[in-house]
Amino acid sequence: MKKIFRVLGICSLFLVLVSANSNDTHLITLTVDTSAINSSNIDEVSSFGQESGVTNEEYTITVKSGDIVVWQGVSSSSEDDEVLISAINYQGGTNVFGQNTLKDTSQNPGVVIGVVGDHPDGTETKYMISFKVRNNGSRRNGTFNIDPKIMVKN
Repeated sequence: MKKIFRVLGICSLFLVLVSANSNDTHLITLTVDTSAINSSNIDEVSSFGQESGVTNEEYTITVKSGDIVVWQGVSSSSEDDEVLISAINYQGGTNVFGQNTLKDTSQNPGVVIGVVGDHPDGTETKYMISFKVRNNGSRRNGTFNIDPKIMVKN
């Protein structure tokens, strides 16, 4: 039941953002095998659905100035498990969000939202996604990190 409310909350937030903004909204879903993840196999059991051969580190989201980016996580192994994205942390390049850390909120736990500032074509940002995993409601040890990229193409 908690999953249904979370999905409904994300969907309604997504609709509000889309209707309030004529720019694009990018829903980025991190899929994780929550039954197998540990600190040494993050890249092997996590993905954004990218093409074969593209690592999580090389995965690049292409956005325009003013676009909204929404990150969420899902489990590929159990409906009872959760992937909770807690923060998006700026790592290098030009900071397209204008702040070093974007965090989830109590209204949308596990979901992080950022709005791309006004930047020229070719602007690239390296950032880190920090996320936690819950197996059947119990937190799995540690916070996990993946560091993809964002590229501005206006």
